[in-house]
Amino acid sequence: MNIGFFCTGNGSFFKFIYQNRNLLDNVDNILLFSDRECGMMSDFRDYSKAKIFCATDSRKFESLALKWLMANRVDFIFLSCCKILRYKLLEYFGEEDKKMFNCHPSLLPKYIGLRALQRSFESCDEIYGATIHYATKEVDSGEIVARCALRKSDTDFSSFRHRLFVNQAVLYLDFVLKVSLGNDFKGLESFNKSALGFTPSLSLDCKNVKFFNPLDYKLLIKENNE
Repeated sequence: MNIGFFCTGNGSFFKFIYQNRNLLDNVDNILLFSDRECGMMSDFRDYSKAKIFCATDSRKFESLALKWLMANRVDFIFLSCCKILRYKLLEYFGEEDKKMFNCHPSLLPKYIGLRALQRSFESCDEIYGATIHYATKEVDSGEIVARCALRKSDTDFSSFRHRLFVNQAVLYLDFVLKVSLGNDFKGLESFNKSALGFTPSLSLDCKNVKFFNPLDYKLLIKENNE
């Protein structure tokens, strides 16, 4: 199986998944594509056997990217970007084909669109988290297939954001694993405040996951054992 990641920034989730690719036995290649020369594109060029594509012409990007993805026999697309897809890519992988997924930093349907994490932090919510959903033409509105939920306990945005990143990165890696294993996904019901942690439950053994910082593993375990 070949999978593609669309990144437009520093690609932290992509880096996390790529450095844990040894846990994805059924994934043969992880490819990166973008519509801009972002930080992740520059970094990934130095990786061994990197497969990358970049087309900065916004009018031709989706059609050119689709040709490249098809030539490389990419089966699924995962989004880590701030661009809304509307045309060729979405028509081929998204909508009814259900081969394109987005991971959004809020408990949808709350905080659709930009600045979701900041808006969540500034809210009076007791719980926050991230959501994986099928990509559709309606922004952040596709059927929800996975989520992680945390108690809101930080008073500074940096700690708030970091705690979510650790959980969201594991959520995304685990979801890629489930996709590669051919799992079927049932749409999740509206979020219930009692459903903290990961839904569905993780398939990964987090002891085998390589974190950017060893302390992140302890943070994850503490978070999900409280």
